[in-house]
Amino acid sequence: MTSDETQVGPDERCLSVVMPCYNEARTVVEVLGRVLASPYVAEVVVVDDGSTDETLELVRSVDDSRVRVFKQPVNLGKGAALRRGFQEVTAPFVIVQDADLEYDPSEYGEVLAPLIDGSADVVYGSRFLGVGAHRVLYYWHSVGNRFLTTASNMLTNLNLTDMETCYKAFRREVIQSVDIQEDRFGFEPEITAKVAKQGCRIFEVGISYSGRTYAEGKKIGWRDGVRAFYGIVRYSELFEKFGGRPIAGEAGPVEFDESDAELASVLDSLQDADNYADWIYDLCEPHLGTDVLEIGAGHGELTQRLVPGRFVTATDLSKRCVEELQARYEGVANVDVRHADIAALGEDRLYDSVVLINVLEHIADDLGALRDLRALLKPGGRLIVFSPAFEGLYSDFDRKIGHHRRYRRSQLVTVADRAGLEYVDARYVNSIGAFAWWLFARRLRQTPTQGWSVKLYDRTAVPVLRKFESRRTPRFGQSVFLVGANPVDA
Repeated sequence: MTSDETQVGPDERCLSVVMPCYNEARTVVEVLGRVLASPYVAEVVVVDDGSTDETLELVRSVDDSRVRVFKQPVNLGKGAALRRGFQEVTAPFVIVQDADLEYDPSEYGEVLAPLIDGSADVVYGSRFLGVGAHRVLYYWHSVGNRFLTTASNMLTNLNLTDMETCYKAFRREVIQSVDIQEDRFGFEPEITAKVAKQGCRIFEVGISYSGRTYAEGKKIGWRDGVRAFYGIVRYSELFEKFGGRPIAGEAGPVEFDESDAELASVLDSLQDADNYADWIYDLCEPHLGTDVLEIGAGHGELTQRLVPGRFVTATDLSKRCVEELQARYEGVANVDVRHADIAALGEDRLYDSVVLINVLEHIADDLGALRDLRALLKPGGRLIVFSPAFEGLYSDFDRKIGHHRRYRRSQLVTVADRAGLEYVDARYVNSIGAFAWWLFARRLRQTPTQGWSVKLYDRTAVPVLRKFESRRTPRFGQSVFLVGANPVDA
């Protein structure tokens, strides 16, 4: 990996510390004190991951301008918290610090040395290189760590001794160039595979380690070990070679005319999916006001469900869709059809609700779009998003219809939070549809929205799924549904 080296002096405050924390009230203040005592620390980006104890209040009570606090609206996992923290850092170098007492911030100098002298892009602090004191704890944890490190090394061609270590330090441009997918402890093998793939210069230094017991608050468990092994395989070059999956965003969407033609075919096939459209409307209905802005109205299947009792401004970028909408709602006084993008709407009028159904994934700058849409909401107004879920389901068909991405729940919650929206709800929808999409679009490389298959699924699976998912929220789905509110004091 070639790049301009960052030049810093040995005593310069050059380090951003990213500290994810969840229910760490017992230790977080002491850890912050140790971190802030380091002469290298320019800022500490604390990401509270939906703590239910006093962690957030304690962090905010620390009187030091270098501490920057961000609150996840709900518990999303360590990987999701790190993803948020890495987006906020500003110093030349970045390190991960847990909010417990297992790792010693006084060793930042040793970890940073290869970065400061320009010989490394990434440095891992290894617990197994025999430097410093180590608390004696769980034998099988050490066996598991070594097994996972060995498996990771086999697929990355690295010779790390401790892939699972917390202390990972990066040049800021390196970590901010990585698209992190994992939400929990799968971050460790994912980041290792991705920096190896980038050709980064990776160093290891020995560190001390004072592990804690489960009674003392340790959270990682055997399920995280299974997920870590999955991540080792999932993010390897071997998986990509044999998986044959297109990468969201890398090739970019096809030209608009081509994607519009594909979308027209999709919209035509969905016109008879009344059960599915009713399902989406039922999800939206509790959050709708009487003045609704619908972005990307398409052929108006949802629009017709929004109209009774409301004034609806239906917009679309496709001239063909706008013409169909105008013909469909000609003479309907409470529907205003507009051929406009978000920027063209202006802020001279505010809405109770803004609805984007299968739209946000088409927008390259999704954060900017949500910020612009929030500006169109009245205080307390709701923004409703329904988008394709899971990057692992991204297919050639997604690319053809202009999808830049598919979302994890945590990713959509985070981008809405960064846009200034308050969390109201976020959930996966259509669990069986995720499997159907994987089979048809990913494995068989077929169009998953063919007329016969849509009708069959709509009439047989959707009624059962609606009933089941109304009682129990699934842990995965073909789509993700989010509601955010414009703060009342906006």
